[in-house]
Amino acid sequence: MEGTRGGVIFTIAEKIKEVFSKDYVEVYPQKKGKKIAISLIATLIITGIRYYISHPPINPKSQQFWFFLITTAIIYAVLLFILCVFGRRTENVKFAVKHGFKTSGIVVAGCAVVLIIGFIISSTFFNAKRYASLIDINDGNFTEDIEDINFDEIPMLDYDSAIKLGNAKLGELSDMVSQFEVDETYYTQINYKGTPYRVTVLRYGDFFKWFKHTKEGLPAYVLVNMVTQEAQVVRTESGIKYSESEYFNHKLSRYIQFRYPTKMIYSYNIEVNDKGVPYWIASCYDNTIGLFGGKDIKEVIMLNALTGESEIMPLDKVPNWVDRAIPADLIVEQYNYHGTYAGGFWNSLIGQKDVKNTTDGYNYIAQNDDVYMYTGVTSVNGDTGNIGFLLSNQRTKQTKFYSLSGAIESVAMGSAEGEAQNYKYTATFPLLLNVNGQPTYFMAMKDSSALVKGYAMVNVKQYQIVSFANNTDPEVCKAKYVALLGNKKLVDNKPAKTTEVSGVIEDVRTAVIEGNSYYYIKLKEGESYYKLAASENDIAVIMKAGEAVTIKLDAAADITAKIIPATVIEYKK
Repeated sequence: MEGTRGGVIFTIAEKIKEVFSKDYVEVYPQKKGKKIAISLIATLIITGIRYYISHPPINPKSQQFWFFLITTAIIYAVLLFILCVFGRRTENVKFAVKHGFKTSGIVVAGCAVVLIIGFIISSTFFNAKRYASLIDINDGNFTEDIEDINFDEIPMLDYDSAIKLGNAKLGELSDMVSQFEVDETYYTQINYKGTPYRVTVLRYGDFFKWFKHTKEGLPAYVLVNMVTQEAQVVRTESGIKYSESEYFNHKLSRYIQFRYPTKMIYSYNIEVNDKGVPYWIASCYDNTIGLFGGKDIKEVIMLNALTGESEIMPLDKVPNWVDRAIPADLIVEQYNYHGTYAGGFWNSLIGQKDVKNTTDGYNYIAQNDDVYMYTGVTSVNGDTGNIGFLLSNQRTKQTKFYSLSGAIESVAMGSAEGEAQNYKYTATFPLLLNVNGQPTYFMAMKDSSALVKGYAMVNVKQYQIVSFANNTDPEVCKAKYVALLGNKKLVDNKPAKTTEVSGVIEDVRTAVIEGNSYYYIKLKEGESYYKLAASENDIAVIMKAGEAVTIKLDAAADITAKIIPATVIEYKK
């Protein structure tokens, strides 16, 4: 075998040397046109297959488009070379080879010139101010814009925890678990009927399971309630027939690109409309600076995942139920351009006056039935302090900057984990909340299995103020935190801040939720039950019907609810 390979290589080298030697003489009749035609046809076939597989946008503003042309020209030259050199005859080889490389060389050189010029005219060196203007930033007022904490709208889970719950829920369904898997690529956070959810689709277990089920499509999608931490597998009336787990024409990216061949797609998100119908939201971008710079979302393609019906619409026409038209990482990128180049290109390198960028990481906040991307802003020197925070609406890209100095998120996470070091919990990336007018980091605390076991709150301005509750009721954590704020004289901690309910116990019930004991106490004077954690109220364990008590609950609690979270219970004096 070794000798054979050596002989082939030697033959190729000799053939090439022969073709390009000055003494080469054409012996056979000319058949140049035939060989060129065969090479062109073969190139077109290969190019068609390549386009079907990779489906780049046919758009001069797409770098993929130009690289696709370059590789196509190279393939033509190589095919013609092979056909001429290794054909049964060698007539006109020198002419044909020179023709192939000359033609492809012109195409490659032309594309290379376009790419080089495109990169130059799109560079930040020539367009610093334009890059800084990609995103409009307005100043916000924290206490006015950010409503006081409402745990009914606060996501208690992060991406990893949602995956765990979704996988566990699918595992309960015997008719699906052996055929389908949860697609962890997505898990878009949305607001669904006023509540934050994570949503994703299923995917086929393997090729053979795809072959078996593709006609019916994927039977369901997964919703994880970020507040109650409950997962549900939602079956659809007809299967989801368009997703990235399909193999041929129904593969999501291929189906959309073939329908809109000139559109450049930044990302895909799965969302659910108010009727529970799953839609793919494809964010389409345009390069607004030069040829390749200044990516910005201008419109979205909305694809019904069940029927394949689609429509394209500008951002100002996108319906309110769509929450993720603008990808969070693009918002971060545009703000970093703004923070880096607002003072000009040279200022970003020399002096760096007022140069700033976002911190590592971001999270999502639900407000007014929209999803906002949140991240901190720090100086370019990368110290441990934030100079402010960014909130950006992911449907409209309306963005506000809040000038609030304090610890960066990683420092707050360290403070929370230090408070819970006995449990070895890890903190999720924080949310920025308004707690009694105080900017506050709120974090879920997870165990090694990525399950939420407690919550922590850290004051943004004074990160030594840390509240941790090894309890799955966030109201317990909040009550501790408010008490700490009162002790530090940061808030008015007078009794007026707490609602008190007094009466005689009529009924006591107990429940164990995720390993924690809770007592539900009903007074004779009302219909509501007051929920207390045994870990925070030992005295609740010995209380019984007929005893007079006083129950304290936070001022923000809904006193009309059937179950009202309470913080303290004591015997009535």
